[in-house]
Amino acid sequence: LTKSGKQGEIILLDDGSYSPVVSANQLLQSIPSVSFFSNAKNEGRKTARQKLSGLARHDYLLFLDCDSAIIKDDFLEIYFGLIESEVVLAVGGRVYTGTHPPCELMLHWKYGTEREGGKINNAYNKGPAFMSNNFLIKREIFSRLDNSFHLPGYGHEDTWWGIQFEQSGIQCNYINNPVLHSSLEKSGVYLVKAENAIANLLLLKNRTDENLISRHVKIYRWYRRLKRTGFAAPYIFFEKPFHQYFRKNLLSCKPNLFYFDCYRLAILIRLAKLKSVK
Repeated sequence: LTKSGKQGEIILLDDGSYSPVVSANQLLQSIPSVSFFSNAKNEGRKTARQKLSGLARHDYLLFLDCDSAIIKDDFLEIYFGLIESEVVLAVGGRVYTGTHPPCELMLHWKYGTEREGGKINNAYNKGPAFMSNNFLIKREIFSRLDNSFHLPGYGHEDTWWGIQFEQSGIQCNYINNPVLHSSLEKSGVYLVKAENAIANLLLLKNRTDENLISRHVKIYRWYRRLKRTGFAAPYIFFEKPFHQYFRKNLLSCKPNLFYFDCYRLAILIRLAKLKSVK
């Protein structure tokens, strides 16, 4: 790449978005080492990443989500340093702007700020969970991932990959090289996606060991503790009168993340019970 003086390429893939920016992005192909591709229909993040891997010509892959903005001048330099050190997997993480967004975006912003990254200028909170919005991986390692397992909609594709890395004994390096998450979901949409992610957790439970899921997903650890101690049913009993109150709060200008945890935990317990009855 020109500025870094290193060899590389940039591959852009539009996943059937029909966005007005597609035509503008196509013009980027005039830049050396940049290519642009577009899917006729949305095939999902997993398939998109597999396609990008197939199009790549080099031994290392750096995946960036389209709603990521690069905020560090040495962003690529840091990753090239890891490649030279033969690091096979690294997560750079994400941060959120320190400016409060409009009310309708507060839930996503607050969760991202307090649980996923933190504000720009703050120390990056690595966290134990693998995040695929900004990660470097050796192509050979990526090709070994089991992508046959389908998780519908949104949620825990990253968890499944993180579990596979752990099972394979591949160390994930969490580094301070974040991108800015520049696109926030409206609270109603974000809440629906969070609920879908809970359903995917239970699909994951049928695929892999629960101990692994517990290590990677905090809400699942809480669920298992309540289940083991016999407090799952009492929790549902006491949470039920507050469930709609929690939801109303989460859609407000001042969402409470403790309420968010309580709300999701109740959904997980109810859904798990429903599936066990079936």
